[in-house]
Amino acid sequence: MRKGVIWLLLLLFATSCFLPVVGFAKKGGAGVKVKARVGGQILIEIASGDEISFEVDPVMNPEDTAVTEIVVRTNAAKYSIIGKFGEFLIGDYDLIEHEKFFIRSKAPGSGKAIDDWIVPKGEVVILKDEDGRTPGETTIVEYLLKVDFTVPPGEGRLEIVYTAVPAF
Repeated sequence: MRKGVIWLLLLLFATSCFLPVVGFAKKGGAGVKVKARVGGQILIEIASGDEISFEVDPVMNPEDTAVTEIVVRTNAAKYSIIGKFGEFLIGDYDLIEHEKFFIRSKAPGSGKAIDDWIVPKGEVVILKDEDGRTPGETTIVEYLLKVDFTVPPGEGRLEIVYTAVPAF
């Protein structure tokens, strides 16, 4: 009698374990709906060249160059980099206004960079329509300062603010 009760309990336990599986199964299978929302992000970082010093004079060293490396990380399809240039003054003499300071850029991929030296006045598109969805790619911005005897001696300062603009 005892063996019969134990077998009966085992049979009830085994049957109860399979009931939920059989009870919830739909004809043709079961489905799960999954939804995801991924936020758009763009990060810009100056990897090198965040402080630049030029040492120039009209005779011994009339020009000097420097470089900034800008790293962009984004999941946007495309992006651009804009540089905002202030005044570059030695006293009241503006090196940008008098066309003594120049920039150009190199694209990391298929974007449009600045191929030839230009004088950066106000806001300048440094890189346009670069392919995005990147964990990090580097755009190079080159600077050139050329002086002659029309440039007064002294020290000038310039602040450049770079902004990455996504195209989602």
